[in-house]
Amino acid sequence: MGAIALPRTVLESLRGEVKTASWFAALGEPLTEGDQADARAYVAALGIGPIEIDLARDWPEAERLLQQPDSSGWWDREDTLRRRLLAEAEGRYAERVLWTALTELTTHAGELVHGKAATAAARMGHAAPASIHVAAGAAAQAVYQLAVARLGGREDSPFESKFRLFAAGRWPLGIMGSRLVLF
Repeated sequence: MGAIALPRTVLESLRGEVKTASWFAALGEPLTEGDQADARAYVAALGIGPIEIDLARDWPEAERLLQQPDSSGWWDREDTLRRRLLAEAEGRYAERVLWTALTELTTHAGELVHGKAATAAARMGHAAPASIHVAAGAAAQAVYQLAVARLGGREDSPFESKFRLFAAGRWPLGIMGSRLVLF
């Protein structure tokens, strides 16, 4: 079977979601029921047992938490799933077309979210300049992961709920021990 054309509606829809998301607008704010539901959905979709949902309240706390070693393996689970979904997408679409579309999408998203992270850091204060880049990189990665999932035909992936957390203004810092920490 030959490669088919990329579904432009999927990519255009995601571009619209990226544009209208509330990137980093809720950092440090109390968690909403929606935040908690998306966090639980993310953890469940990764196949990780019940864990506590926790909150980082400011940039220094988030920076300190990000420096802790990953003991839960969540990153490996995400990356294994991303690679599998990417292989599925590469099997469906011409590789060059797929990679061009992913690159354009994540480049655009990266530029947008960097500005949003810088604005949030300026508003809250006490953020190391490198942390703005880390936050923007994490958000752009979430967009890329979601695009790969949707192009791979998986709209039930953990990347849907992870993206929703970012779109709601959160930054999922990661699973640390027995807790998922959101900023």
